[in-house]
Amino acid sequence: MNRVKVWLYALLVAGVAIAGLRAHTMGLRAGAAASLDARLEAAVAQVGASTRALAREASAAAALAARDAALVEALHAKEPAPPPPLRGKRGKPAPLSAADEEAREAALREAARAALSAAEKTLGFDLPDATVVTAGNREWLSRKGQASVAEGEAMAYLRGAIAGKARRGWVRLNGVVFHAAASPAGEGAGLVVLVPLDEAWTKGVAGATGGEATISAPEVKTVSSLAADAVQPFAGWTLGADAAHDVGRLGSVAVSLGPVKLPKLPQPWGGAAAYRARAVPLDGVKNGFVVLAVPTAAPFGAVAAFHYRALAVVVGLLLVGVALGFLVRPRETPATVPDALVAAAARIERGDFAARAPSLAGRLGTISAALNKAAELAGPAAAATSVRAPDPEEFVRPLPGAPAPRGAPGPFEAAPVSPSPPPAAAAPAPFQAAGDEAPGDEETHWQQIFQEFLRTRASCGEATEGLTYEKFRLKLEGNKGALVSKYGCSTVKFQVYVKDGKAALKATPVR
Repeated sequence: MNRVKVWLYALLVAGVAIAGLRAHTMGLRAGAAASLDARLEAAVAQVGASTRALAREASAAAALAARDAALVEALHAKEPAPPPPLRGKRGKPAPLSAADEEAREAALREAARAALSAAEKTLGFDLPDATVVTAGNREWLSRKGQASVAEGEAMAYLRGAIAGKARRGWVRLNGVVFHAAASPAGEGAGLVVLVPLDEAWTKGVAGATGGEATISAPEVKTVSSLAADAVQPFAGWTLGADAAHDVGRLGSVAVSLGPVKLPKLPQPWGGAAAYRARAVPLDGVKNGFVVLAVPTAAPFGAVAAFHYRALAVVVGLLLVGVALGFLVRPRETPATVPDALVAAAARIERGDFAARAPSLAGRLGTISAALNKAAELAGPAAAATSVRAPDPEEFVRPLPGAPAPRGAPGPFEAAPVSPSPPPAAAAPAPFQAAGDEAPGDEETHWQQIFQEFLRTRASCGEATEGLTYEKFRLKLEGNKGALVSKYGCSTVKFQVYVKDGKAALKATPVR
């Protein structure tokens, strides 16, 4: 395995790991979102229970206060007679003075508050400090200057109670959402109790649900348990109350790798919402909601931190793979070289250019052909410069069966082949080229060489007894075969010359 394979393998493993990490991270985030939605579902149930409890308390307090004896007496007491008309004028009596009307209003307010306080004590609970209670009768409604009750939805509840109808529901008054509970207080009189959804209520809901609560409704001041800079996405809620929604964007997350704290990093894979939110509608208030929100920073931050730690592990493994790749040394499996090719190469290396490598396939075939081509080209060049008989000792040893001459080393001696001719005194006639002779003339050539060899030995005073043509011919055939095998030539020409006072033969390869 070479380093490129190690690097590719490391990249493949890192890619698979990152893909798996992404899928796992998204799965963890989906699980965290499901957990947050479960919390929101519980918070919705808690808000429902809280609003129902508030409505029950308001209804019970209104019903009990409407039976308060002091309040009923104040509502049904005869009003002071109006002053008579001025002398000399006819028409209606003069209206009550402003002081009389203010006194009458103050008496009713005090009676209503006292009745509500008594009802709270009797029922064993305390309504919020911002609770509003108003009582009135037909005469009160017929007068002008009803400054104690604002015009709007709350006034309709009081009119219904004076008309003898009890009523419950959510109303808006002076930019605040109230739960209104109206009860008749005898014939032609009634009382309405308005319990607000204020900041204390939203904080109570937030504490009970572990999230945040916001009152959102048109023409109503937003009330929320959130900080002022975080309320805006929930004010003027328009996403309905059918399901949970993502709100806002979660910021960077702090990640630490052991003792090392990394700079804040963005949320992975497209970011995450800052809140999961769901709204509870307020019946009777158009577009009025209690918006519940749970922050995602803790669960999604844990998922993001896990993701970056795992990613750091993957990157570390990738770097280890890259480093291991640098340590790997390429290793190629040596090819199996046939023994015949090795032997031919060894012979050519020693100068035996007659050697031929076997025919092979593939890369070894290319090498074999190259060796043969090189030997074929090198053979004639080597022969033209310095070709010697294959075994000079064969010419100095006596021929088999021939008596050794007295004082002579032997009848034959190889002469080195060189481009310069032998001395003029002993130079034989030049040979013909291989193509100048017809096939079969080699035997005639050898017989001529034999006769010339005998004459030269005799002229040099060497013995010729026992030297027959058959033995001479065998020696020439042996030398020819050796030279043909070594140089790859077509034939060999021999010449007789005198060397050191003795007859000798020179063999010349001919292509």
